[in-house]
Amino acid sequence: MKSTKRALRIILLMAGMGVLFMGSGFAQSRTPDVHYQPTPQLIVEELLKMADVNRKDVVYDLGCGDGRFVITAATKYGARGVGIDIDPERIKESKQNARIAGVLDKVKFIEGDLFETDFREATVVALYLLPDLNMQLRPTLLKDLKPGTRVVSHEFDMYDWQPDKMGRLGRNKYYFWVIPADVAGKWRWSFPSAKGGEPFVLKLIQKFQDIDGLITTPVKTVAPLEAYLVGNRIGFVLRYQPSGKPVEMRFSGRVEGNTMSGIVDVNSGPFAGRHNWTARR
Repeated sequence: MKSTKRALRIILLMAGMGVLFMGSGFAQSRTPDVHYQPTPQLIVEELLKMADVNRKDVVYDLGCGDGRFVITAATKYGARGVGIDIDPERIKESKQNARIAGVLDKVKFIEGDLFETDFREATVVALYLLPDLNMQLRPTLLKDLKPGTRVVSHEFDMYDWQPDKMGRLGRNKYYFWVIPADVAGKWRWSFPSAKGGEPFVLKLIQKFQDIDGLITTPVKTVAPLEAYLVGNRIGFVLRYQPSGKPVEMRFSGRVEGNTMSGIVDVNSGPFAGRHNWTARR
């Protein structure tokens, strides 16, 4: 009987300790994925320059540590910033550093899981995570961020998503990407000619920011030249020979959903000059 009562007291005591631990913040939903190691300040400044941060930007640091990235973005460039970290000590430290820097009106810090955070308003996203975490995060970056949003990473890349730029300072490597628009598929437009409106079809294939494809003209099918995609900005060159005479058309424009529009410069023929151009998918 005594042993039964003693066991019951132990169970109740353990239950009370469990409540105490949970109430004191010991029961986090998840522990940090990476050991905290701050990005050197020189690399922070190189990343901000690489991303061309300005006062119109909203900078998110996913795994913000002591807050130095968004704090520097605010103090040096006037940008707004949001830091996310799962470790409450890092959030406390970040807020204190922001107070010392005098930028509490421009930055905020959120204790939370970066994989469960809504950062769609970001125009710049900073990372210092492990490679497998970058790969886990990559689909969300590509899906949720607006085309043209810049992403920078200290030390770790994105596997087969090649960076638009990269740099090195001592042993430190850093990377830069621009979120590309979705442009894969068939785009159709017409262009004036002596015969009236002639149809064109551009069939694009896409791997991140790399694009290629074929253009079906009224005469023949050719590959586009010098094709590029940066965010939602797109351009390519079409060279073909209507009526047996060579013509070069330089297309440049922007992609908004299923519409691509801009200007085309035609170098010769009866429609030489600059024209507006719209294609639809």
